[in-house]
Amino acid sequence: MRLLLDTHSLIWYTEFSPLLSLKAYSLIDNPLNSVFVSMVSFYEIAIKVNIGKLNSTKTLTQFYKDTTENEILILPINENYLTKYLTVPLFSQHRDPFDKLIIATAMEDNLTIITTDKKFILYKELVDIIW
Repeated sequence: MRLLLDTHSLIWYTEFSPLLSLKAYSLIDNPLNSVFVSMVSFYEIAIKVNIGKLNSTKTLTQFYKDTTENEILILPINENYLTKYLTVPLFSQHRDPFDKLIIATAMEDNLTIITTDKKFILYKELVDIIW
């Protein structure tokens, strides 16, 4: 299975949070699965730390290091993802640009998203979601 972590899933995984479901942990830890995260998640983490919306003992550098040490592959933001981003519907109840780029990345690379964000259900016709 090819999995793409939403930002909170990455944070919870690297912090060993009980907020991450056991199913998500087992899928991420399964060596038969390929696990990815978008570089946009690190941008989102940086912004949230900077404005005080993310309280963590980890630095951005530590999140990045923990990601690579756990063999989670980091996908750079590229032209294909940005072009696909333009096709992701904009819903009035969900206007988060980070989420839209994560969705576009999943669409482009045929990845299943691990997220608990209920708003991702709006895109169930476009991407597969696991929680």
